[in-house]
Amino acid sequence: MRYPQVVIYDSDDWLATQVAEVARENGWLVRESRQADACLQLLREARPSVVLLKLGPKALEEMTLLSRLTRHVPDCPVVLVSDAKLDVAGRHDLVGLAYDLGARYVLMPPLTRSVIEDVVVGLLEATIQRQTMG
Repeated sequence: MRYPQVVIYDSDDWLATQVAEVARENGWLVRESRQADACLQLLREARPSVVLLKLGPKALEEMTLLSRLTRHVPDCPVVLVSDAKLDVAGRHDLVGLAYDLGARYVLMPPLTRSVIEDVVVGLLEATIQRQTMG
């Protein structure tokens, strides 16, 4: 079985900080990128168990990256994380578009470390279980 890893695309270190402790406790590798091409290169080097993509100031570029990620690693769960405070219609549109582009989950405010950890832990455990069974 390969070493479980999380790839994170984020314009700052916030998301990696949220995942760092649980990754360290479980022996998972966390690889980060702040540029779309570098993120895609990480996927070519070694297939991740989970990809976290934080929607930031370059939303159009990041949604394009979401589409590219899900096409490149279709079996890898990609989680879109947004800290944008949107009205109900804006939230509905963003979530719908993210799912259309292949996101497995979409996390919206309020975002807490425990919510992010629960999603990542659950996805990694499911991935590890699938790998050991098949």
